[in-house]
Amino acid sequence: MKVALISATKNTIEPIEKAFEIYAPDIEYIHILDSDLLKMMEKSGFLTDEMVDRFRDLCMLAVKSKVDVIQLTCSAFNDAVDVLRTIFHVPILRSDQAMLDKALKYNKIGLVSTVKETPIALCNYLKRRKPNIEIFSKVDDRAFQLLSQGKLEEHDYRVLSMVEGIQEKVDVIVLSQYSMEHVANQIVSRLPILTAAKETVLHLKSLS
Repeated sequence: MKVALISATKNTIEPIEKAFEIYAPDIEYIHILDSDLLKMMEKSGFLTDEMVDRFRDLCMLAVKSKVDVIQLTCSAFNDAVDVLRTIFHVPILRSDQAMLDKALKYNKIGLVSTVKETPIALCNYLKRRKPNIEIFSKVDDRAFQLLSQGKLEEHDYRVLSMVEGIQEKVDVIVLSQYSMEHVANQIVSRLPILTAAKETVLHLKSLS
């Protein structure tokens, strides 16, 4: 199987590559990156028609590369998938689809994010599938900025602080961004910790 990974930030590339290396080394993948998308999202605060058009162009590149699956890796743009699926015959998967489907087994979800637009897309997905679910969301977009500046320890501290502040209220912790994947190993908790890159690769492996 060949997978196209469509990203809006380079911070997602290393986590998803490591997940492939560990869980599905036989799957072939290519990267398609448009770093302007995240800047556009930060400016507008919501998914615009222009952003969807750019994703359509990126998906077209993926199709020309003869991939079997198109996998988004940036959660803030997941709501574009509903539109893209009506255009392309190749399966198009949300960045968090596998992770959130697993999270739906629980009644109280702790959502930890470092991009402020992310919870909107994730909550939309969760509420459509389980309207009575309780979602407790924490967001710290400063953490993402620190990571982009190479300040890993400060980023991790902020993520861990969000987890600590929410874990007593929930049944499961969801680390929304791929860029938080490495923090899961630092969390000391009785709760299950779900991460996007790991669950995504395991799901892709099940499709291969």
